[in-house]
Amino acid sequence: MRRAILLVAAILTVPFLSGCVDRFLTIHSDPPGAAVYLDGEKIGTTPCEVTYVWYGTRDLILDLRGYTLVRQQVTLSAPWWQIPPLDFMTDIVIPITIHDRTVVSYYLEPAPVSQEAVDAVMQRADELRKKAALPKE
Repeated sequence: MRRAILLVAAILTVPFLSGCVDRFLTIHSDPPGAAVYLDGEKIGTTPCEVTYVWYGTRDLILDLRGYTLVRQQVTLSAPWWQIPPLDFMTDIVIPITIHDRTVVSYYLEPAPVSQEAVDAVMQRADELRKKAALPKE
């Protein structure tokens, strides 16, 4: 009877001792504030962090007005302790939470200014100079 109680207690305790792996992708940009799209879905602005379940390749887009659009494929590689059959130990057996964090950083290049945009600014400047030179009525 005593063994049966110990066995039941052990079975009921095991789920609370099971391990877990939390996977995070952290994205930084210089300058910060870029809109972040992961696999076509907006997830926030830099700096930001997102959790994920599966390793593999993801499409990442960073968009900030006045800067060149960044379009990259990010490879989220499994660490050695997440390769089968070791992943069974880290996901189920070991009674701690393991944090797997991947950090990517990007420098955003200023967008080139087109000649049309420069001409439009110069034209507006000439108009304002002419307006300022007129006598006030």
